Amino acid sequence: MFEVAEQYGRAWSFQKVRRRAGPLLALALGVAPAWAQDSPSAEETAAARSLAHEGIRLADAGLCEEAIDKLARAEKLYHAPVVLGRLGECLVSRGKLVEGTETLRKVLREPLPPNPPAVLLKAHERAQSVLDKAKGRIGALNITVKGPSDAASVVVSVDGDPMNVALLEVDRPSDPGEHLIEARAPGFSSASARVSLAPGARQLVNIELVPDPNAVATAQTSSFAEPPPASASQPPAPATTPPNAPAPDASAPRPETPNRVPAYVAWGVSGALLGAGTVLGIMALDRKGQLEDECSGNVCPESSRDHLDSARGIGTAATLSFIGAAAALGVGTFLYFNASSDSESDGVGDSAGITRAWVGLGSVGVSGAF
Repeated sequence: MFEVAEQYGRAWSFQKVRRRAGPLLALALGVAPAWAQDSPSAEETAAARSLAHEGIRLADAGLCEEAIDKLARAEKLYHAPVVLGRLGECLVSRGKLVEGTETLRKVLREPLPPNPPAVLLKAHERAQSVLDKAKGRIGALNITVKGPSDAASVVVSVDGDPMNVALLEVDRPSDPGEHLIEARAPGFSSASARVSLAPGARQLVNIELVPDPNAVATAQTSSFAEPPPASASQPPAPATTPPNAPAPDASAPRPETPNRVPAYVAWGVSGALLGAGTVLGIMALDRKGQLEDECSGNVCPESSRDHLDSARGIGTAATLSFIGAAAALGVGTFLYFNASSDSESDGVGDSAGITRAWVGLGSVGVSGAF
């Protein structure tokens, strides 16, 4: 108790020296000692002193489990080698050899100021003594996890605390006693191993992870359920009917194509009559030329009567052919622009509205029922 009070009492008297020597010493050693940092406030120093007094009292009474919390909090508020050394001693006494010896090494690595007080020298001597007795009892666990090809995906914990995977397959300093090692990885069933490590012993721990059948089944189900992503080479999906669009009426009549065959027939007849009229006209002109040779002054002999009658008949036929061609052309044009549907032109359904074209020698016309 006196040691703590003495150290905290001397803390302020050494403050100026520490501020000046700390930065130079830090540059020389490549470390930042505690006194090179910002000084704690008066409230933090007073609270640290109170916690340290209580922690050391509990440690002297053999109650290190309670003392550890007090000493650790005091050290966080204000660094003191005496407090840090007693914290390391309590950790070692509670079986936490790895953490306790590392805490004691912090005390020993801290350089002493010039002309250190006796309390600091005693703290160093005590830390060295406890460290020498404890370090030989530290064991080692060499953990290997088999199964996953990617070691970075493996998650390992020792006694519930996560372990860095960089410590796999190397000796991991560990406290003696019971330990639970757990390992897991994506797609694999988790596995664990419980070991009992003797003081100072080295133990190999092999954990094998096997593929999880449930994870495989889930992955296969997802691959079947999810459609493959559409590639750029695939044609776009056909447009779907909007949800609010009315359904097509099955009873509604489909659009019908007009029947223009009668119009084409009438145009064909018109062409044929035009051709016949042309031929007959040429024949009539030929007959006229013959009569002009036989007749004089529009007076023909009796022997030319047959030629005259023939010329008149051919001329009349040519004239009627031209008239019929013109009429057929008109009828065809009328039928083209007033064509009815296929069913109506075939006589299916009501007979009203049916139109028929007729063509005869020298005559053409349209008849229908309305």
